[in-house]
Amino acid sequence: MAIYIENQIHERVDQLLDDKDETLMRVCESGPSGSIRKAISRYGDTMLNIYQLRLLIDELQALPQDLSSRTVKRLEEAAHVAIRSRGYLYFVGD
Repeated sequence: MAIYIENQIHERVDQLLDDKDETLMRVCESGPSGSIRKAISRYGDTMLNIYQLRLLIDELQALPQDLSSRTVKRLEEAAHVAIRSRGYLYFVGD
């Protein structure tokens, strides 16, 4: 999965790739029903706005230690960058 950080006018300013173990996808798929994480699709594209990114950050920070990793922290940092630029995270599924 590729994740693009986009600014307010949807210019891609950076990207993040899931690791070989698909850590980010596993974290998303393990999310409870109705969570932002669960809404991120393996097979489709998903775009999160500032409001949704704040919810995603809360969910990532609440993860149990065994699910938190360097890759998850990088996703959290990417969400902060997108918020600061009043932008989006764009998740590209397979």
